[in-house]
Amino acid sequence: MVARSYSLAILAYPGCLQSAVLGLQDVLGYAASISEHSVAVETISTFEPGGRSFDALILPPSAAEVRAADVPELPGYTAYQHGKGAVVCSACTGITFVAEAGIAGRRPVTTHWGLEQRLSKRYPDMSFNTDQLLIEYSDLITAGGLMAWVDLGLVVIERFLGYGVAARTAGYFIVDMRRRDQRRFRRFSPHLRHGDAAILKSQHLIDARYADVLSVKEIASASGLPDRTFLRRFKAATGMTPNGYLQELRIERARGLLIETGRTVSEICFAVGYQDPPSFSRLFTKLTGLTPNAFRKHFARHDGQQKTPPIGGAL
Repeated sequence: MVARSYSLAILAYPGCLQSAVLGLQDVLGYAASISEHSVAVETISTFEPGGRSFDALILPPSAAEVRAADVPELPGYTAYQHGKGAVVCSACTGITFVAEAGIAGRRPVTTHWGLEQRLSKRYPDMSFNTDQLLIEYSDLITAGGLMAWVDLGLVVIERFLGYGVAARTAGYFIVDMRRRDQRRFRRFSPHLRHGDAAILKSQHLIDARYADVLSVKEIASASGLPDRTFLRRFKAATGMTPNGYLQELRIERARGLLIETGRTVSEICFAVGYQDPPSFSRLFTKLTGLTPNAFRKHFARHDGQQKTPPIGGAL
């Protein structure tokens, strides 16, 4: 494994739950201490666009009503960091700033079920699915209730530091990883902080429309670049062709649906943008080493059980 450096920011906006801020500091800090990667976890309370960018922004919950107007600079800061390649992560009421920043589009997001009606009225273009504890995209992760910051912290750890570090962290803090199906040993975690803003726009398009019939020309149009220039820069930024990137993203979504739902393989095939179930199964097997049914059975058998290490003891 090649060691990398990551910077994670907890956004301590006025009124946010201090227990969540401190808890995220502890959980992420522990994960950083056992990771082979270099991880800087910073808590910030001023939100002026500009300055250094982060790999992830984490918006903790608040026990009180959150009004974006009370922190008018935060939505712009969130949108700015997202435009620089940050993965934006929100728990519960933190979704308010995601909504104001306009980065979710029409993709389903989650929050506390009690907020759905009010937020749907305030943001009619947004799609909420509060049946889900966590909804994860390449550039955006949203979590449900007040204590969902725990699950959010684990998925951030898994995203950047790997499943093994997330599992050890969950064991250390005696957190049940089965609350979210965090059992994808091979993850597609695309690089977003490559510094090429035009290519990042095309990545955001792919993430938002991965289930559609997307041509390379359509993907290139989001970047505003000529086709040949786009192909060269996309490969340089992501290490992949646009079609390969789309393929990996679709299979990643299929992994999640196999673990988290009871849909048939054919239903999942269509849901992630493929039209031929046998071809989908062959591709899934090629990329994961397991057929879709075998993948589902394997993770059903290994239901996130984790030995709990002693506090302060060897892991």
